[in-house]
Amino acid sequence: MRPRLLPACLLFVLSFGPLRRAVGQAAAPPPRDTAYAVHNLFRERRFKGLRDSGYGMAGLTGTGFELMHGQTGAWVLLGLLGAVPTALGTRQYFRYSQEREGGVVRQYEQGWPLPSYVRRRLRPKHFKAMEVPQ
Repeated sequence: MRPRLLPACLLFVLSFGPLRRAVGQAAAPPPRDTAYAVHNLFRERRFKGLRDSGYGMAGLTGTGFELMHGQTGAWVLLGLLGAVPTALGTRQYFRYSQEREGGVVRQYEQGWPLPSYVRRRLRPKHFKAMEVPQ
């Protein structure tokens, strides 16, 4: 039991390092600034992407353990339930990457309009100062 539990616990613990860094990287311009709201939106979406892909990876790890021990019960269903959030979370994480965030903010500061996928998702909560968990 212990050899199987160790890799799962290690994967779980390691997944929180990038989450803490992604949440703690907030820019500090004035609270009502649109560029600040874009930073908040991208940070929030990156965090959700990491979280969802972490849940999916945990499901895929469980599927792997089931396959390793020859249990053929529900591994297809577990694999799909793990693969879907992993794929969607990874897609969202890269769609709202720091490189894209920098490009969107740089273009906005040069006078270009915000892309439609950013404009549609901006909400009043993104214009408020967000609390960074410690």
